[in-house]
Amino acid sequence: MNFKNHYGSVAIITDGPIIIGQFSGNINARLVNDFAAGLKKHICDLAGKPWAYISHSTNLYATTPDAEHGFVSLLKELKDTNCKATAFIFSSSIVLNQMKRVIAQAQSPIQILDCLYDDLDSAKAYVLKQLELAEMAC
Repeated sequence: MNFKNHYGSVAIITDGPIIIGQFSGNINARLVNDFAAGLKKHICDLAGKPWAYISHSTNLYATTPDAEHGFVSLLKELKDTNCKATAFIFSSSIVLNQMKRVIAQAQSPIQILDCLYDDLDSAKAYVLKQLELAEMAC
């Protein structure tokens, strides 16, 4: 699932129980809304099973203030969707700081500094381990 405009793009990729949001360029509110609708569809397809999310954002430059508000709303909506792990891949300190604000405003339990990775393989290994631990705890 891909969404784009003149400024940026987002793709949603699934890999088993992992949903990857791949962001590039500059993200505005319309792209966040498209991403949110697509993400919710993918979560619905998982039928309540545990899942993990990776934000693969090495080509993301920044988000607009309206996009930040959209991400805050999305995080609040996703609190009870059985997401067991999150990981983030950022190459920009601007994006990292924006995501910290989003998480704080959404009052999310995500501790972003605990789940920052340099590459997709490391992020996948981390979330798969977290899913495995969550399954063992049940």
